[in-house]
Amino acid sequence: MSEGRISGTESNAGGAPDGALERALGDLRALSEDIESCSVLSPTGDLQYSSHGPGVERARVAAMLGALVGLAGRSARKEGKDLASQVRVRTEAGHLLMVGLEGGGTLVATTAPEARVGLVLYDMRNARAEIKKATGEVG
Repeated sequence: MSEGRISGTESNAGGAPDGALERALGDLRALSEDIESCSVLSPTGDLQYSSHGPGVERARVAAMLGALVGLAGRSARKEGKDLASQVRVRTEAGHLLMVGLEGGGTLVATTAPEARVGLVLYDMRNARAEIKKATGEVG
């Protein structure tokens, strides 16, 4: 697991308390030590949170993740599904994991190649309720 300070949220939709999303994702990272970085995209593709360290441009992260979420959605529709509820991409550098949030947002995490991906996905799915509360989503 890479040690890095979690950067705060840029904004919380729905007027959620400042730092609530940061705390929820900090809890997820503490629970699932295989997570190297994590981000939350709003249903409109806005980057609500990113744990990427200094030197990583938020706009680029948002654009890349938005593109991946869009590709996953198109692929799901091509297969007759409404949405992609969970996506796993394996690369030489590790895994990119995406879990759909209620209301249409997306939780994204990266891991090292040797990560216990099934456990990370389980923890991500279980964190959805706290993330929903933190972002102030209604539904």
